[in-house]
Amino acid sequence: MIRVINENDFEQVVELSQYAFQYKLTDEEKKKAFKRFSTQYILGDFEDGKLMAKTHTFHFQVVIQGKPFKMGGLASVSTWPEARRNKKVASLIEKSLEWMNREGFSLSYLHPFSIAFYRKFGWELICSKKNLTIKKVDLQFLAHSDGSMKRLEKEEAIPVLNTIYEKFMEENNSMLVRTNSWWKETTIKDDYTIAVHYNEENEADGYILYKIENRLFSCEEVVSLTEKAKKAIWNFVCQHDSMVDEVSWMTYEDDLLPYYLANPRVKTEIHPYFMGRIVNVEQFLREYPFIFKDNKRLILHVYDPICEWNNGTFFIEESGVKVFQKESGTCVHEPRKGLQVDIGSLTSILLGYVHPTSLYKGEKVTGEYEEAVKLEQMIIRKPSILFDFF
Repeated sequence: MIRVINENDFEQVVELSQYAFQYKLTDEEKKKAFKRFSTQYILGDFEDGKLMAKTHTFHFQVVIQGKPFKMGGLASVSTWPEARRNKKVASLIEKSLEWMNREGFSLSYLHPFSIAFYRKFGWELICSKKNLTIKKVDLQFLAHSDGSMKRLEKEEAIPVLNTIYEKFMEENNSMLVRTNSWWKETTIKDDYTIAVHYNEENEADGYILYKIENRLFSCEEVVSLTEKAKKAIWNFVCQHDSMVDEVSWMTYEDDLLPYYLANPRVKTEIHPYFMGRIVNVEQFLREYPFIFKDNKRLILHVYDPICEWNNGTFFIEESGVKVFQKESGTCVHEPRKGLQVDIGSLTSILLGYVHPTSLYKGEKVTGEYEEAVKLEQMIIRKPSILFDFF
């Protein structure tokens, strides 16, 4: 039986999570977890009163093309081993999506244990992470710039960090809108040190969250509004050359830091990070800020393997979005006009992770090539970035 988790089930939720993700909570940590559960939508599959599988959905907002969108973060998907491979998780995921649709969520994100598994449910890659491993010998200072670095305590730092973060978010897609509690309880770990860069006008324009352990300097999050600020933060890291043997710089795929380094041939690893999917296509397209020139009209034929309310043809015009959906069945012949696209590919395109013409060449988008070019011209190209984890 599938039902919503209540307070009486919290012990079972923790027990399953500890087993599935291989960790152990103290009594104090359990109390904090119970408090977090009350803010999440948790579905469980029960057999004779025992929790066998579960999904958690977080309530978030993300910014796409400068606009906030309601996003349901799917997390802690887990099941006892004896209950696996019998479609329990599939049923929970489908019901979670139905709930998100009823509650008006436009998008859903998740961090996949298996990309192939979640692709079956309509999620697709939306961002990557890049990690630079830099040896001590390569900690070479860059050209000096005016300004200063200041280390701040958490309470003092949060409003400063958030101001920088929100300005950076304006130029990028997919980033999480962070509340004060999210900064305090999730983003800034207890072992992190916070340093902020102030420019010549004493305006905060960059920050770094980092930790130093066993002679490893770990840059956990670096956000800069100018390349000058980024170089200044790099120079701050280099000031630790007597304390460390290696630097790990975790960043986003488009970060230009390697280009500036005296030795750009440092170990660089780029790997897929989060996946996303549009929960309600009609709602998302109506809110999405397309660029219209010469009264262009775009026709999209969307296929969604799970959310049947998304299957249909969408006419996108400057005056609005028109929808045509068959009550049952599918067309025998492929449409002659427009583009055919699956829900995952459409998500990756509109969030800015991939170009529609690239997916057309890879046959993930089909139809008329001119329409793929048109779609590309209708999108403000911004990088898709996510620093957070849930």
